[in-house]
Amino acid sequence: MDKKIPLSLFIIVCILDLIGIYLEHTTIIFMAKPFLMITLFWYYIVNTKTVNKLFVVGLFFSFLGDVLLLGTGELYFILGLLFFLIAHVFYIIMVVKLLKSTKLSQVLLASIPYLLIFTSLLIILYSGLGDMKIPVIVYAITITVLGISTLILFLQNKTKTHLILVFGVLIFIISDSVLALNMFYKKQPIYPLLIISTYVIAQYLICRFVLLNEIKNK
Repeated sequence: MDKKIPLSLFIIVCILDLIGIYLEHTTIIFMAKPFLMITLFWYYIVNTKTVNKLFVVGLFFSFLGDVLLLGTGELYFILGLLFFLIAHVFYIIMVVKLLKSTKLSQVLLASIPYLLIFTSLLIILYSGLGDMKIPVIVYAITITVLGISTLILFLQNKTKTHLILVFGVLIFIISDSVLALNMFYKKQPIYPLLIISTYVIAQYLICRFVLLNEIKNK
């Protein structure tokens, strides 16, 4: 099989989802969104020889999160948030397993930018979170830990491969931050398009890191 086919399908599904969001066409969105992580998984599986189970499980829970967030109402949002939180936990474990002996200075240096993002966003959103304060804060802490972990990994291994992971997770944080702003602060017409475009780019970059890191460690 041509290994470019799954990537081409992933890109097509991403474009369809963006078109659906732009046109506010629910049917297109419901048809496209579940296939985002399915096609990305297909791309990964045909390009790898050693399956990274932690990454695959992370993709699976991301898929569940995508599906649940298609629903409307607080319950669907909380469940979607939960599944993405679980996905991030598996990504964190994947990254932490790659860390060498970590110095306190690396932890402190890596923490600064992500704690600034976390604090700034929390200040902006806090008054509008209502009953969602605890779920959102727990989720934000989790993805902040993921960001810190990836930056520590880069500080230990300053390669282009590890930089791809840093950018992937940072873009994921941007996607989630825009989602939070759209839901709890102020809706903007551009936000839904920005959320999904950054989300798929982030997941793709994380996938690329896993594949490139596998090649590097052969």
